[in-house]
Amino acid sequence: MGCKSLPKLHNTVITLAIASGLTLGSTLMVPRLATAQPMPLSPSSYSFTSINPLQDYLLGAGDVLFIEVVNLPPTVTTQKEFSVNLDGSVSLPLAGRVIVGGLTLPQAEQLILNAYSKVMRFPAVTVTLRTPRPMKILVAGEVSRPGSYVVPFTSVSASAAGVGLSGGLTWPRLSQVLAQSGGITQEADIRNIEVRRQLGNGQTAVTRINLWEMIQSGDANQDITLRSDDVIVVPKAKEVNAAEAIRVASATFSPQVIRVQVVGEVVRPGLVEVPANATLTQGIGAAGGFNVQRANMSRVTLVRLNRDGTVSRRRIPFSLAAQPNAKNNPVLQQGDVIVVERSGLTQVGDTIGNALRPVGSLGPLGILINLFD
Repeated sequence: MGCKSLPKLHNTVITLAIASGLTLGSTLMVPRLATAQPMPLSPSSYSFTSINPLQDYLLGAGDVLFIEVVNLPPTVTTQKEFSVNLDGSVSLPLAGRVIVGGLTLPQAEQLILNAYSKVMRFPAVTVTLRTPRPMKILVAGEVSRPGSYVVPFTSVSASAAGVGLSGGLTWPRLSQVLAQSGGITQEADIRNIEVRRQLGNGQTAVTRINLWEMIQSGDANQDITLRSDDVIVVPKAKEVNAAEAIRVASATFSPQVIRVQVVGEVVRPGLVEVPANATLTQGIGAAGGFNVQRANMSRVTLVRLNRDGTVSRRRIPFSLAAQPNAKNNPVLQQGDVIVVERSGLTQVGDTIGNALRPVGSLGPLGILINLFD
């Protein structure tokens, strides 16, 4: 009877040994875990308004990770912060070199767990992002200074799903990067701003953002958080509405001030700074207003250097009482030149004055005339 129970007892011992990680014949039986692979994201299913930006954050060189390994002997190391190297790897005690570049935090955590499972019994690994690398964002189109920008993180917390961003940092948003690039131009189409994002699997997701909705209704979802290597393209508007342009110019992603040149019959001609939503009336006012004794207050010319390199010259039927509009009181742009012309009476007076000017004041010509006297 006792002999018949031995096989059952033997099987029980084997089962318990496997379950508890004990060795049989000096061999440690540890199940091998599958290597983490990039998540199967597709452009059609990807959401740019994800509540937790860490869900799709791809690790790269310069990130600082906080890696905690339970039961790792303190004699091995007390280090818990590790920087991602240029080749995308982290060098870990006991586990060695592990490539985490291009992976999300959960994927990196699984891969590091696999590495420690080969050298430890039942390791428990937690990986969090301690300090993210500065983001590189490319901005093109209708902004004051197109180009590539290094965008810093700012303080306030962002964490979720058990994978937190320590250090109290928040993610850069679209409006912040537009402001960093000098702000949008007054010809920008803010209803169709395009953001392109690499998904880490060779595919690119694209979304169109309507910042006018954010201005109008306070839809904060339009001001999306950005990721490193995002590309922002601000298209040119087919038609500019003067009333809308004034509201847009007051937004945080527009320039705060612009510089325009005011020449001709004003009190203080020269370069002036005006608010980004300033109109022609305000530009003349910044130069001290009309020289009332000499100016033709209904003949003002606006000279504009266009972004394509061409120059446009337009005579404005100006009126001090005109509301902001494209015809009588247009919104100014950076680099505009306002020319206030002379009145007819002033032109006649200047002509007579030149005719009666002493010969000596004519310079070299006057000297030549004096030689024949």
